Order: sequence, then structure tokens, then C-alpha cells
Amino acid sequence: MMGTSAMLSLPSKLGHSQAASSKVSSWVEKARAADWKIDASKLEAFDSSALALLLDLRRSAITANAKLVVHNAPARLTQLAMLYGVSELIA
Repeated sequence: MMGTSAMLSLPSKLGHSQAASSKVSSWVEKARAADWKIDASKLEAFDSSALALLLDLRRSAITANAKLVVHNAPARLTQLAMLYGVSELIA
């Protein structure tokens, strides 16, 4: 189990197949154990699945009375969040 705060890094490629993979699923389960920060600096190739994963993490954080903070979000991820009406996720 992680401590009270953890920095987790998104992979460089995050599409539907990566978001559904067991590797990412296990990562999400570990993240849910504590308050966490998400480092999105490696993210290069992604689609709306990246937002879906971040929304899932945010819902889990809210349920656990934790705070989700996304750091180093690429401009394209911020634009995609604005397009989908979830810009507060990246703020």
C-alpha cells in the first residue's frame, strides 16, 4: 500500500487498449490506496481513454476523501478536457 501521497506517471501511450490492460488496471488499484498526484509529462499518444482513466481516478479519490492533482498535462490533453467539458480535471 502507498503512503499518504504518491506521484504516479501516465505512460507515453494511453489509448483504449492500454487503459483496459491489466497493467493499467493494477496501477489504478494501487493509486486508489492513497491521496495521489498524476504526472502526465510522458503522455504523447492518447485519446479520450486517457480522460476516462483520469475521471475514474477522480471518482475514486472523491470516494476516498482524497484529492487528485494532474501535473505536467500536455496542451493537447488540456484541450481535449475542455472539448469534453471536464477541464476542471486538468486544472
